[in-house]
Amino acid sequence: VAGGAAARVKRGLREALLARPAGDAGARVTLLTRGLDAVDPFFTGYVPQLLAACVVPVVVLARLVTVDWASAVVVLVTVPLVPVFGALVGMRTAALTGRQWALLHRLGGHFRDVLAGLPTLRAFGRTGHQSGVVRELADGHRRASVRALRVAFLSSLVLELVCALSVALVAVPVGLRLLEGRMALSAGLLVLVLTPEVYLPLRALGQRFHASAEGVAAAEAAFAALDVPAPRAGGRV
Repeated sequence: VAGGAAARVKRGLREALLARPAGDAGARVTLLTRGLDAVDPFFTGYVPQLLAACVVPVVVLARLVTVDWASAVVVLVTVPLVPVFGALVGMRTAALTGRQWALLHRLGGHFRDVLAGLPTLRAFGRTGHQSGVVRELADGHRRASVRALRVAFLSSLVLELVCALSVALVAVPVGLRLLEGRMALSAGLLVLVLTPEVYLPLRALGQRFHASAEGVAAAEAAFAALDVPAPRAGGRV
């Protein structure tokens, strides 16, 4: 289902972009190929995981309430920290990914224009200069990609730490109560098994978000291109 939705969205965007008057041919080719292909992880990974992140924690938390309400309260208090920290890092990731895509868009457009005008550049001896320009654009895209990856790894680390600390806040009191005999072993084991399942979908959602960030940036670029008014044909001579 998700794969079919992604295919329909890509086909619709490609048809709409091809129906528009031609602009920067190189940038357009980059958007129609690499750009829209990056939309797949959003539909096949992020959207299904978003649904799981909305349903699974609620179901597991409801079960925890029936087993041990004190642990359920701790989980209820700490669960919102995961999306909050994820959103804070995600905003930075979105900005860096948007810059990365803009540089790739520019690099693809410029490279195609250089190939199209290669005979003219050779005739005027400007191939060396354009090689330097392409190299500079490629290096800028590489640096932007490294920065985006660095933030993605930082986001994963932050989410892992928040989830680990949240689980520890539940596990330590449960262990102490088991040692003191104030909690049944079956109930304690069930709490220890279910608690990580509350945070797992939220942590996976953050990972899916980073995987789909480039596709979101490409889709925004496609919608921005479609929002540009088409030039009017005709007029007085």
